[in-house]
Amino acid sequence: MGLISGQEKKGVILVLLSAVIWGAFPIAVSKGVEQIPPVTFAAISTLIASLAGFFYAVARNKLKEVKRTEAYKPLLMITVFTIIIPYILFFWGASMTSATNATILLLSEIIFTALVTPLMGEKTSIYKILGAAGVFFGALFILYNGTLTLNTGDLIIIASTMSYPIGNFYSKKALHAVDPSIIIFVRFLLGGACILLIARLVEPSVDIAQVLVDHWGLLLFNGVVLLGVTKVLWYEAFKRIDISKAISLAMTFPIFSLAILMIWFDEIPTLYQCIGIVLMAVGVYFTIKRKSVDPAKTKYNTV
Repeated sequence: MGLISGQEKKGVILVLLSAVIWGAFPIAVSKGVEQIPPVTFAAISTLIASLAGFFYAVARNKLKEVKRTEAYKPLLMITVFTIIIPYILFFWGASMTSATNATILLLSEIIFTALVTPLMGEKTSIYKILGAAGVFFGALFILYNGTLTLNTGDLIIIASTMSYPIGNFYSKKALHAVDPSIIIFVRFLLGGACILLIARLVEPSVDIAQVLVDHWGLLLFNGVVLLGVTKVLWYEAFKRIDISKAISLAMTFPIFSLAILMIWFDEIPTLYQCIGIVLMAVGVYFTIKRKSVDPAKTKYNTV
């Protein structure tokens, strides 16, 4: 299994912290799209997150790195595959299904990551399988309450997770050229601008100024905290651990979604959810114990 380094331990802590905050994301989006048209909601939230990335880059004195041309291709690919495609599909799909289904189906990212990362040089091991399976099935038990029927919105959400492995591959490449703050700033700025353009085409009657006035609190929370802060934590973790490990740990967010539903929405844990917590704990154990793949042996080791 191997001993993990101090930097890898820090990465584990950071990605778990991001999962704690991300647990509120599917709930906030599901509640938000009841009040705000989905593509407009995605666009405004993403642009607000770009401001968080900008100030983070300024605070770290890294803004000048935006001039590094070798990072432009990976930054563009990150924008397309982790912002434009998945955000439009997720916000759209979430408007047609429940918060629980939206949270469950985001777990599809684990499956697509497991299928794609061996092609990137991250070899599959028994501990990798046990870790990912424990987290995946644990989360299913936490969120499943005896029934799960799929509608068009659910299928759209599954589709929204298919592009993430490609975006994560290019994120690893970009981290060799620029600081995480630049990745956050650029991906949200370009992605938000593109989504806003699409929003004006598909939701032309929406008064954006009025949306900002009426829902500024939700938009700030979604943009700054749920998108901005979680991605700061995510990229600081991502540069320390491999893609498969990061995704498996990030997918623990449903346990924190459950905690939110219990505390603020008076939801009582079921037997399924108790079993899920145990399975997820086992998955997290194996994921943490597994040493990340040596970056030198992967295909994302250079820009």
